[in-house]
Amino acid sequence: MLKKSLVLTCLGSTLLIGQAFAAPETMFTNTDSQINNNFDRKGAKKYAEKYAERPGNKNYENYGSNGDGGDCTNFVSQVLHEGGGLDFHGKSGYNRNTKDWYYYGRNVPENTNDKKSRTSSWTGAHQFREHWAVVNGSGGEFAYQAKKYSVKDAIKNFRDIYNDLYEGDIVQYVDASGRTIHSQVVHRFKDGEVYMAQHSVNDSDYTWGTDLPLSEWLDYGGAYVVTIKIKK
Repeated sequence: MLKKSLVLTCLGSTLLIGQAFAAPETMFTNTDSQINNNFDRKGAKKYAEKYAERPGNKNYENYGSNGDGGDCTNFVSQVLHEGGGLDFHGKSGYNRNTKDWYYYGRNVPENTNDKKSRTSSWTGAHQFREHWAVVNGSGGEFAYQAKKYSVKDAIKNFRDIYNDLYEGDIVQYVDASGRTIHSQVVHRFKDGEVYMAQHSVNDSDYTWGTDLPLSEWLDYGGAYVVTIKIKK
């Protein structure tokens, strides 16, 4: 088992066949170097650590306890919005993964008049990546930069990943078919290790470093890791 266990499914994740990856590779770098410049990394860290092991923000549905699927990406989105202070993208009543990212209610909109809804990019790992980064070379690109690594390259180049990421940045796991199945948020660095917070399983102590559980991701059919840097 992975250290404190890596969840196998995430709400709304979508299977895309034929997605091509090369490792390690920069998926994109935003042409706007100031994008998300107001992102509060300290606030994101504080929120992640407060709610990682005990989901308690009653303004949001807990999708890990209501039978709808995993809560991992819902948690990551909360960290970016509630902790990091990032504004919603788009408006309620729409659900375009590459343009919209918001939460006003537990379900995706049924029509354009549905004002209490949320986007699939808020809760689905794959759709989240499509919004903040790219899938198959296209997407919303709302983050500053995204990179992809094979598991072996992620282990081999761990020090590069360690130096590249900051509190509030996102780590996602992708299987061999190209499906993004899990999301985590970086919240701490200590003794050469990077600590991620996650839901499904609720954990604030998932680490990469001297004891790399990343290698065991291969046992779950995992193939790639995507890192999303929210701001420069």
